[in-house]
Amino acid sequence: MKLLMITRKVDKDDGLAGFTFNWVKKLAQYVDKLEVICLEAGNTQGLPENVTIHSLGKEHGKNRWREFWRFHKYGKKLVPQVDGVFAHQNPEYGILISFWTKIYKKKLIAWYTHKSVGWKLKLLNKKADIMVTASQESFRLPSNKLKVLHHGIDTDIFSYKSKFEHDELNLLSVSRISATKKIDLMIDLVAGLKNKINKNIILKIIGTPTLSKDKKYLQDLKKQIKKLKLENNIEFLGSVANDQTPKFYQEADIFLNFSTTGSLDKTVLESMSCGTIVLVGNEAFKTILNPINNLLYIEDFDQITDRVSKLLKIDTPEFLQGLRKYVVDYHSLDSVLQDIVKLYI
Repeated sequence: MKLLMITRKVDKDDGLAGFTFNWVKKLAQYVDKLEVICLEAGNTQGLPENVTIHSLGKEHGKNRWREFWRFHKYGKKLVPQVDGVFAHQNPEYGILISFWTKIYKKKLIAWYTHKSVGWKLKLLNKKADIMVTASQESFRLPSNKLKVLHHGIDTDIFSYKSKFEHDELNLLSVSRISATKKIDLMIDLVAGLKNKINKNIILKIIGTPTLSKDKKYLQDLKKQIKKLKLENNIEFLGSVANDQTPKFYQEADIFLNFSTTGSLDKTVLESMSCGTIVLVGNEAFKTILNPINNLLYIEDFDQITDRVSKLLKIDTPEFLQGLRKYVVDYHSLDSVLQDIVKLYI
């Protein structure tokens, strides 16, 4: 089978889009040939020989007309050569390529995971043959084309590592720096824990702001830290390549995710795959985490410091291995990609 995948960026060193590199690498194992059109390409070393990357050239500077022209040039050339097309995440890619999939009668499958329901998603739903997503909460548009799969976590990379005794309480956040991620609440948590736990507390924050309002939010966070005198307790690590994040997950005692996006955030599952306790306020995880242990999901943030204290008491090797087992059983990248490939048969 030959497939064409369309995605935003293929770069193993990218902090946000680095996971896509793993998708491309793994997907290539289940097809004879994988063509990839991406808006931007970076470090692609390590991809199998049956993968060919076709970049629209954004890595050389933004040029919408060039990108649009190249997209349709590649679409016209590649769509007739493949058995199907897989549009990954950004609705506009599926919408644009549908012009060529209709002409050449190729099946178009589109992946989308976000609570936002805009005109682009509605149009993509009309153009695609099949829509796939990670969870019901990650796709809010009613559609008879929808197939709910799972998130694709590369459990080979995000592997379990036994915890070792240490004198610090290590907290971790991995996300874009944005008010929707409630990082200010994490900072308040650190301040509260300092008066409750007899350990040095370190919160490591991986991620960068993208929008101008996010950059202002970062400055507000730094002011908050200074006001609470937490300069020695909180570290902003900036962007970290996706394949470098496992060691941070493995070293953390508790991974924090208070996102209000309502989508199934893959960083929570990556952390669980590494055998790390999570404390999550994202509603998409309520039905997932409560059956495992109702301490992992939190709605009342007024009780957050007490919740952390309780979580530290369930930090056993058996429990941590159980967190990983859930991800391996239900959200492994291999199983998701195999399910997607089967949809073309």
